Amino acid sequence: EIFASLSCDRNPMHVDPVAARRLLTGQPVVHGIHVLMTALEYWENGSAQPPAFLDCTFNNPVSVGDIVVFRQIRYENGDTVIEAGVNGLLCARLRLTAARAPSPQTATVAGAEVEGTGGRPVLERVGTPLDESPDHHLNRKYSIRLDPVDVSRSFPRTCDRLGASRAAGLLALSYFVGMVCPGLHSIFSRVTLKLDAPAAATPVVDFSVDRYDERFRLFNVSLSGMLSGSLAAFLRPVPQQQLTMADVSMRVTRDEFKGTRSLVVGASRGLGELAAKILAAGGGDVTITYAQGLDDIETVNSEINASGLGSSRIQKLDATAWNFDAIDFGALDAIYLFATPRINRKKAAVFVESLLHEFIDFYVKSLYDLCFHIESLALPEKIRVYVPSSVFVTERPEGLTEYAMAKAAAEILADELNRSFSRVSIAVTRLPRLSTDQTTSVLKMSSGDNLDALLPAIRTMTRR
Repeated sequence: EIFASLSCDRNPMHVDPVAARRLLTGQPVVHGIHVLMTALEYWENGSAQPPAFLDCTFNNPVSVGDIVVFRQIRYENGDTVIEAGVNGLLCARLRLTAARAPSPQTATVAGAEVEGTGGRPVLERVGTPLDESPDHHLNRKYSIRLDPVDVSRSFPRTCDRLGASRAAGLLALSYFVGMVCPGLHSIFSRVTLKLDAPAAATPVVDFSVDRYDERFRLFNVSLSGMLSGSLAAFLRPVPQQQLTMADVSMRVTRDEFKGTRSLVVGASRGLGELAAKILAAGGGDVTITYAQGLDDIETVNSEINASGLGSSRIQKLDATAWNFDAIDFGALDAIYLFATPRINRKKAAVFVESLLHEFIDFYVKSLYDLCFHIESLALPEKIRVYVPSSVFVTERPEGLTEYAMAKAAAEILADELNRSFSRVSIAVTRLPRLSTDQTTSVLKMSSGDNLDALLPAIRTMTRR
């Protein structure tokens, strides 16, 4: 077993902003080719021959900061399989076939060269990932000129086995998928290469976008030039955008929340963002908080204040480490708790204790600490606290055991606090599956209307 850290601060692959893409929840991930390159670098090749064939499937994304374990298995036929996993969950599976020792009759063939590009234009390097429709790419051909200068410093053994140009060609696959096709919204799926094929004389990789399968949002691309083979990549869902203030105001009665003073915790994106917009569209005064994502929260704040309806202001706040001195509880009548960690996690076991503890801290302990503090204050009126729960408590998708357990525990705690505390009133509703960054997937799935789900709960919270 080989251990490697893919964290940005100590990373043998030198992950850069192009390689570290942001998927769904905003979590930076390492592009699959960089995991493949690390596996190749650590490959224990008993034959001392370079690989003749390579096939790698990327099962799950690797997040920056994950500890990846590479496990190598050698088969009797000479093939080697390297599996890359995080917490026991398979993230990539690489199959390698070593080349046979060259005979005098085949040595010249193995070193033969073929021409590259075939007249297709060479892509200029772009600094911003493209965001084009599938039709834009379908049946188009691209070429990327290789720059092997720095590759040997990061991947010396791979360069020795493949040559620096072909090693640079592997990195170009990451560039093509992440920056060109699918581009901005991409997930690497598979790459298959015939490495004993003659290499091109020109240091380029040629890409031909042969097919796009709308059912699976999957591109299939042929490779030639310095690399011969194919790759597949998914067009992932775009980050979920909530309704604009203009859209929300069409479905919220003007001034119905006028006079309310609310704190929305976790309002930079998702349901917290929408809750803040609903309250403001009804004339409410809202303090919106964030722990990460300053750009996002500033966008929400600007949109609310430009609407001419309610008003908002920004406050940085960590729901797992409350700074109660920064909150003016006397100026509030309601608090909405939408802060959440990443829900979908990589794991192989049915139950992971450490993951449950993390969810408990977010959904249970933070609720108790907040309500306990409010109970200690001499406030003229009760503060209402809204806790969003989920139908996942009973309708559990695979892999969300710990999340469902923590949400169920939060429901029980809320019920007990309502029995025991006099200065706080907690409302809990189980929300259906809704469209957020946390619930998107490559395959299209139905979900409820976010505003239809939240508006009744907010009206109940503000009713006197």
